[in-house]
Amino acid sequence: MKNKKIVTILLFFTLIFTSFSAFLSADKASAATSSFLMDTKKIYTYSFDYKNKKETMTASFTGKMNNGDLWNFQTKEFFFNELQIQDNESLRIGDPFDNTWSKELMFPLTAGKQWKSSESFTAKIISLDTVVKTSAGTFKTVVIDHGVQNGKSYYAPGVGLVREEDGVGQARELTKISNAHYGRVLIKQAGIKQYTPKGAVHKTLKKGEALKVFKENADSYDVGNGYYVKKEKNTLFFTGTIYGTEAPLSVYSSNGKLFKKFAIDEPVRAYGFKDGKFQVGGGYYVPAADHILYER
Repeated sequence: MKNKKIVTILLFFTLIFTSFSAFLSADKASAATSSFLMDTKKIYTYSFDYKNKKETMTASFTGKMNNGDLWNFQTKEFFFNELQIQDNESLRIGDPFDNTWSKELMFPLTAGKQWKSSESFTAKIISLDTVVKTSAGTFKTVVIDHGVQNGKSYYAPGVGLVREEDGVGQARELTKISNAHYGRVLIKQAGIKQYTPKGAVHKTLKKGEALKVFKENADSYDVGNGYYVKKEKNTLFFTGTIYGTEAPLSVYSSNGKLFKKFAIDEPVRAYGFKDGKFQVGGGYYVPAADHILYER
């Protein structure tokens, strides 16, 4: 009887210890796999070195694609698309159209961890708590040495890439994070009013104007700082505009047949993005491609 009691007590404490250990492990795993993806509700602005000058680059979220986040990076002279995917194993970034990838982070995060970031290079975590100050804010970052001319990347949880260096004086640095508009409202007829947050008329809009929309209400579109435009037949919401920069835009019908082509740089309104396709109305779509510029 006494032995049975001892066994019962031992089992009780074993269960308590096991449960507590599982709790600690879950908490540690949760911390290790904090999101290092960029915030899809924000627009990022970076400064970078290009042709011996400081230039500006903006990044805006396009939509979900292949279980990742598709981002559009744009400067005055060029643009590119980047797909970001994070799971319990790693954070990967790459070109969604030619299937080239780089493993930027490997979890769990530990100082000194090394891995093959691509076919040619090995990456290493050299710090878990380096503080980086930029005009966008102060960030506690994980620093990765990519082994390419001592190139380094600085990632902050909940933010993504804060800074990167190539080892020869070139750098990209986050300078601003702002709230992202998720579409625009097109004014189809002159005379539509824009209202103040208190409901007074702020101004009369012109036909063809396309105001940024930050929030959609039941009967209006918030166009920033509480100002709004009422929903009516002469206001049209769309998410953005697409352009074929090096080849025509090919528009397909819902059955997958080619419907028509738009000339290079001819704008086409998009009303959404799903499964790697820009929805252009009436069930028609344009497959995402590396030559397509998407502007919200």
